[in-house]
Amino acid sequence: MNLPAKRSAGLTLDHVWIFAAVAFIAMRALLTPIPPNDFWWHMATGRLIVESGQIPTVDSFSYTRAGEPFYNQSWLGQLLMYGLYKLGGAPLVILAQAALLAGTYGLLLRLCLRRSGRLRLSVAFLLVATMPASFDNWIVRPQTYALALFVAYLYVLDGWRSGSRESGVGSRESGVGSRGLWILPVLGVIWVNLHGSFVLGGALIGLTFVGEGLRRFVADRREEGEWARRPVGRAEDVLDRPPPPDRPPLRQLFLAGALTGAAWLINPGGFQVIGYVRNLLGSSAVTQLVTEWAPQTVRGVGGVVFFLFVMVGVVLLAYAPRRPDPVDMLVAGAFFWLALGAVRNNIWFVAVATPLLVNQLASWVPRDERPAFQGATVINAALAGVIGLMLLLALPWVKPTLGLPPELGDLLAPETPVAAVSFLEGEPQPPKRLFHEMSYGSYLIWADPQQKVWADPRIELYPLEQWLDYQRLSGGVNVDDLLGKYQIDGLLLSNKSQEALVEYAQAHPQEWEQRYAGEEVSYFVRR
Repeated sequence: MNLPAKRSAGLTLDHVWIFAAVAFIAMRALLTPIPPNDFWWHMATGRLIVESGQIPTVDSFSYTRAGEPFYNQSWLGQLLMYGLYKLGGAPLVILAQAALLAGTYGLLLRLCLRRSGRLRLSVAFLLVATMPASFDNWIVRPQTYALALFVAYLYVLDGWRSGSRESGVGSRESGVGSRGLWILPVLGVIWVNLHGSFVLGGALIGLTFVGEGLRRFVADRREEGEWARRPVGRAEDVLDRPPPPDRPPLRQLFLAGALTGAAWLINPGGFQVIGYVRNLLGSSAVTQLVTEWAPQTVRGVGGVVFFLFVMVGVVLLAYAPRRPDPVDMLVAGAFFWLALGAVRNNIWFVAVATPLLVNQLASWVPRDERPAFQGATVINAALAGVIGLMLLLALPWVKPTLGLPPELGDLLAPETPVAAVSFLEGEPQPPKRLFHEMSYGSYLIWADPQQKVWADPRIELYPLEQWLDYQRLSGGVNVDDLLGKYQIDGLLLSNKSQEALVEYAQAHPQEWEQRYAGEEVSYFVRR
């Protein structure tokens, strides 16, 4: 991290700012319980891979799609999650999540500092703007692990581009430059086996190549035009013409992109992984039914925060004295379009936009030419100690003992049906065709693998008509017909999201016996 040239002895205030940035990022992750939706089925698949020694190719978790082909692309992330859980349970998984996010946004902070030269401004923007616009997507799943690779791509590509912006100086300072490009294919091998977002790494390379190529073309044509308009006849004019700028050649980036594309084929399915991503994005069930795949709206807190972030960005781009870098604008514009189409994509856009907006804000806020106040070492140490103590108290081995609200103090989100599934597992004759809330299917796959599920968050596995039936049945519509259609003999229901079906079962005690009643979950069996 680039710090001011004159450094005070001992712990400086700049050090405290850096520590505060990564600590508060980590703290936010530590205080977020694991939601049930994606985590448990990924864990169960990781367990299956370890036990069977192979990556599953067909569904073995449900009774509605048993034996159907299923492309399991995130196998590496599943093994990582399962390995962490085996070593240290949910606390270690949460700790690893926090450490990964702290490192990821620490690298993004370093990128902001490299671009703007303003440490405290970069930290303030990261905590006040970037973090609130991102943490709805900080869920324990392979996508979060892929985020680290996405930011690494941003960092490496910016290091290469800095040689073009600053005639090679930035490249040398960053420590990546042209040589750093060759790490992209290596990261691509990891990414393609980790999460379907690996194509975004290719998009970053492609957009950077196109944007940088256009920028150079326009700059060269402008320079040629200026020299063409000069009077002709003086030999010294030719001698005075400056040499062409020392820019890293585009062929380096093209080759790195080609090698990255080739690296995508290093996966168990080869070319099938491209088809998997295409089919996932084109799945009607995914695009119509999954909230995080829906377009951005202002009807939720997350959408409001997202659009506030965008509004702040528009103001900075419009009024800051510095003209925004056109390549940055191209990349940010493409990812903004992606974020508008699906809520889950806002995390990529915010990561891309943060260095651009920090750089614009740095040109708007005048720099104080006086040396930055660095405080006293003792006071700085005390501040760092307070932050460290807060981080310590947020650790997953400590926070459950502090009496915090469940949404902060629990390791698992309150809607995880731990007690209900434990009760179901102990049933002498459990249901053979259980209907349940979708996220409960994920936890059932993990905690009670003998109980086959009706559906689970692998949305693309199940046909759209089945998901429409899920919505109707959960909402109490055509209940008798749908229960008969799927021959359902058990109900494991959310008291909140499936209230109508809970009321139906309670209103028909001659047909349905309530065997478990909890604050979040109700369980019924057919008599």
